Amino acid sequence: MRSRTSLPLLALALFLTTATAARAEGRWCLSLSAGESVSDLHGSTLDAALFAQVHPLLGIGAETGFAYMNAPVPMNSGIVFGLGGGPGASLGSLTDGITRNRGFYYGPAVKVGDTVYAVASTGLYDFSDNSGRNIGTHWGTSAGIGVSGRGRFEPRAEVRYRWVRDESLTTSAYVFTLGFHIR
Repeated sequence: MRSRTSLPLLALALFLTTATAARAEGRWCLSLSAGESVSDLHGSTLDAALFAQVHPLLGIGAETGFAYMNAPVPMNSGIVFGLGGGPGASLGSLTDGITRNRGFYYGPAVKVGDTVYAVASTGLYDFSDNSGRNIGTHWGTSAGIGVSGRGRFEPRAEVRYRWVRDESLTTSAYVFTLGFHIR
């Protein structure tokens, strides 16, 4: 397990040391977005990525964010709030994925393409349950497609599939985001 934890840190360190030439002569692309994440139910997602454009069609970088990923955990008995569709249920649904039932991810990412692009990433996912308590860290991946303009500040839309499959947890989510690229 220790090697799994240090692998993303090693990949990020390698990226930072090799990106020096890109910083001096190349272009960078900052991507910020928000949207909807659909797992067993649905919730919110926030995403940020920074890519060094090492070629006009290839960006290598790192990403982080939150996505609603309903990881199955044993249910504890307790008091349930928000049944019946009241304001508590609406507010809880809006913040799902950010405050609870969260998959917080971080790791290296790659983007291939220009106005229509493919994006893939791998890294660590920290999960929380419905109460917001941490339920573990697992290795996960994502892949998707997106569209964006070519200018310095352009809107973008992306569809991605995120999944975690290891010996102790299997969960996934479809993520639909809208945001912008700053180049």
